[in-house]
Amino acid sequence: LAVGRISRDPSLDLGHRLDYVILQEECETPRALVRFVDFGKLSSAFIGPLNPGFCEVAAHLGENWNKAIFSWMCINYKLDSTIHHNAFARTLPSPTQILLTIMKYFKWAHVGIIASSEDIWMYTAKESATALRNHGLPVVIVTSVHKGEKGIEDTWNKIKEVNNIKIILLCMHSVLIGGQEQADLLTKALEMGLADGRYVFVPYDTLLYSLPYQNNSFSVFDNDSKLREAYDAVLTITVESGERTFYDAFREAKESGEIIRDLEATQVSPLFGTIYDAIYFMAMAMDSARRKGVGASGANIAEHTKNFSFPGFSHQVETDSCGKGLNNYVILDTDGHGNQLFPTHLLDMSSGSVLSLGQAIHFPNEVSPKPDSSCWFDPDVLCTEG
Repeated sequence: LAVGRISRDPSLDLGHRLDYVILQEECETPRALVRFVDFGKLSSAFIGPLNPGFCEVAAHLGENWNKAIFSWMCINYKLDSTIHHNAFARTLPSPTQILLTIMKYFKWAHVGIIASSEDIWMYTAKESATALRNHGLPVVIVTSVHKGEKGIEDTWNKIKEVNNIKIILLCMHSVLIGGQEQADLLTKALEMGLADGRYVFVPYDTLLYSLPYQNNSFSVFDNDSKLREAYDAVLTITVESGERTFYDAFREAKESGEIIRDLEATQVSPLFGTIYDAIYFMAMAMDSARRKGVGASGANIAEHTKNFSFPGFSHQVETDSCGKGLNNYVILDTDGHGNQLFPTHLLDMSSGSVLSLGQAIHFPNEVSPKPDSSCWFDPDVLCTEG
């Protein structure tokens, strides 16, 4: 869909015909890396990788091949150095930056991370922990979920043994788009009395796309009162929808005949929109490099991602003068009873500030995690015990 629209876009002059090939990424990180090395001859630029476990190596290879790499999933903080990684560009703001801004606003510094046992999520957890620690924050536990009810119970028992945790980051597929593991994890937390407001659970994967929340009901809550109650302790952070949601944009593309697969919008992951935007993002960079009279080398394309503004799949995509994404984010919350999510706060990426939208967060038992000392968020102050 993206490639078709790019080829018909009169505002773009790429100097090349754009085509795509889907490169199957192995699930296990070492095998994925070996496979990636073979991709060097197949493509002129890359959208990916999906596994943060080999992002840095992929960025080095891209540099060596002189091919640009555009990724929304890579969170390795070292990749933000354009001196060391000049062929790499992010197509979304760094998830770490979003988490940091929100944690600072609520003064929640102590983090626990729970990952699914899949490689991609375990590496996401590991790299997130490293990135947050690099900013001086105490990531006090990183663990993965073991299979079965007993495995989930053991995971929560490990969390209970650690003091002071305020935020628990859930690195796995969101229950809102079919993630059964997250549903089981949250339900067990409720049964063990851990969804009582002492922790805030934050799903990681909704940071990577625009979850449709306006006028949208989540049927996963309809026949599951336990999950609905447990989700009261969750704050969902996602890319702000524009005037239309991902579902609206998908239905429009289907009605116009551009999408011919027989799929309902609700059967498609909103990550579809993120991938679409990443391909358009790359085309915008190629166009910008060409207009400035430079060749389409990897470093040149990655360098020309500044001061963009273009209509993405369901919302406007913009970058600042440094090439950083300016997509706004929203914090979504439930009322503890229904099947809808409501925006409570807006994260304005241009100013890095969090703004209340007038709807208070509904915490379980009206209890929220106690704030940590503000010293954790001051880079010039050393936090000492107490």
